[in-house]
Amino acid sequence: MEPGKVSSNMKSKQQLTELIFHRAEEIKSHKDIEAVMQKHYKLLFRLYLTKPLYFKVIFKANRFIIGSAIMAYFFTTEKPTLRHVKDFCKKTGLISDNTIDSFLLFIRVGGRMDVKKDPQDKRKLNYQVTSKALDETRALINTMMIPYGMLYPDFDVSGCLKMENFTADYFQKYAEIILNQVYLFDMVPDCKAFVFRDAGHMLLMDLYIESIKQQPAVIEYNYQKASLKCGVSRSHIKRCLKAAEVDGLLTLDTPNNTIILHLTFMQMVLNYFAVYMAMVEHGLRGLPGAPPLPAH
Repeated sequence: MEPGKVSSNMKSKQQLTELIFHRAEEIKSHKDIEAVMQKHYKLLFRLYLTKPLYFKVIFKANRFIIGSAIMAYFFTTEKPTLRHVKDFCKKTGLISDNTIDSFLLFIRVGGRMDVKKDPQDKRKLNYQVTSKALDETRALINTMMIPYGMLYPDFDVSGCLKMENFTADYFQKYAEIILNQVYLFDMVPDCKAFVFRDAGHMLLMDLYIESIKQQPAVIEYNYQKASLKCGVSRSHIKRCLKAAEVDGLLTLDTPNNTIILHLTFMQMVLNYFAVYMAMVEHGLRGLPGAPPLPAH
């Protein structure tokens, strides 16, 4: 199979973007969407605490692209090589050579990838994703798939959790999104203040969940607790929030240790989560034997 080619009928970038936008609109209008978001946050927080260093690193947009490319080529290419991943990531124009190399080293040193020279061509470095990385990836998908079942009760979550080839089947389909360079931050541009920083996803979800708990748009925010939850320093969180303030998403009331979350922030997080869920749903469409998902 041609490297990174999932099928001859793979949708175009425009088709995929329109499909995901359409599904996201339906997902975010669901009556239980807030409960679904809270369930995701709870599951993610539990997983995040097991390996905060790893998850804070992969939840930065450019590294998430590299990690996704590793999985996409691994499951759609007969002999995936580091060159496949590097060339793809360079082609995006979003990631420097140094970032690519340092992240690949991080993955290898962490025991998530095995690399060997190709027996037919010693210049090529073939790679294998380890069981450790596959387990972590599946656990991460589960933090969205389990809440997805709250949106569509007919979807057999328990059956999917038992599937032996779940990750391979999922990425055969999800690779369409990755290889077409359909990015969440392009579809929801206001999220960039968060997702281009370490632990950005966790931080924006934490703020949103706090607003639900505290009810008013003005929330008291404990930076020390947030630091522990997100696995980053308080100064890192403050820099991220300052960038969000510049973008008009919130206002920092430092003397009172509160944050005023603007309507633009609340709408951004809802749009962000709905698009993220629609992307996960696209991967779920690749599972054999799964009940029919909502129509495109």
